[in-house]
Amino acid sequence: MKEVDVAIIGGGITGILAARKLMKAGFKVLVLDKSKSVGGRLATRRIDGGRADHGAQFFTVRTESFQQLVDEWETNGWVSKWFGKKHARYKATNGMNNLVKNLASEVPIQHTFKVNRIIRDDEKYVVISEEGEQVTSNGILLTPPAPQTVQLLERSDVRFLEDTMNSLRNIHFDPALVCLMTLKDELAFLSPDGHKDTDLPDGIERIVDSHAKGISEEKILTIYATSDFSKAYYDHGDDDIINEIVSRLDFLLPNEFINDRQLKRWRYAQADRVYPHPFLQMSMSEAVFVAGDAFLHEEDETGKTRIESAVTSGLSVADAMQQFLNGKAST
Repeated sequence: MKEVDVAIIGGGITGILAARKLMKAGFKVLVLDKSKSVGGRLATRRIDGGRADHGAQFFTVRTESFQQLVDEWETNGWVSKWFGKKHARYKATNGMNNLVKNLASEVPIQHTFKVNRIIRDDEKYVVISEEGEQVTSNGILLTPPAPQTVQLLERSDVRFLEDTMNSLRNIHFDPALVCLMTLKDELAFLSPDGHKDTDLPDGIERIVDSHAKGISEEKILTIYATSDFSKAYYDHGDDDIINEIVSRLDFLLPNEFINDRQLKRWRYAQADRVYPHPFLQMSMSEAVFVAGDAFLHEEDETGKTRIESAVTSGLSVADAMQQFLNGKAST
């Protein structure tokens, strides 16, 4: 059984940045992630020697504190400006997933750890995987989407305030359907930067060309369905969804241009109901915290989940956990 100060469930950018900050403060941490790679919705897929982002395509900066962090990433060669003047859209070098991999390079991570439940052992917590592996910790940080966190807490031995749990239950995510297409030839309807989110057919929200974006030698399009389309078609079969998307794009993207087609489903893509604070503590007596992109700072006027909100949440919850655990150790 592994023992750490803080077990962090979820290897997205929130969990990774919280881990980095807690490690810098002297805490022993371990990130537990169900996937084979970190990143969460900062996801990049390799296809036929190329690559395509199929979660977040870019991020913007709206606060000075985040700008300072992004400037460091840019100096490191991890990110660069892509397009946009008022709010520059930043892309990650070699795909968005690579940004999280760079941030996680020195963070202890246990991959393919699918958490089944959390139990209490005196003043400590034991995180148990579906395979029966166990990790003991003094504190827990949960960063999956709120609906998944609620399900985990409901089958765990963790005390929580009912109002706090209701706040978690109130966070709601819309799904997203994303189609990835490798192409045989160049297309003329996209801008030189490879991004289009206007004058698109009904049901299509955004199209990105990974080759024009500069992250792939192969010509790969990432096509995002709208929230309404995704909700209506989410439970349909892959072929039915892809065919419907192709049919709506036929005047822009003739079928003879398409070489291969894949579908990605995000059940929890964008929160349309958020929580107005960067994190939640399940009760004042429990070292169990919840964070993520749906936890927005009180001064955030956008009301939208995004990479900046995920970053702010991760850094803020790390401060709160450090203060709580240090206070608990001194009593």
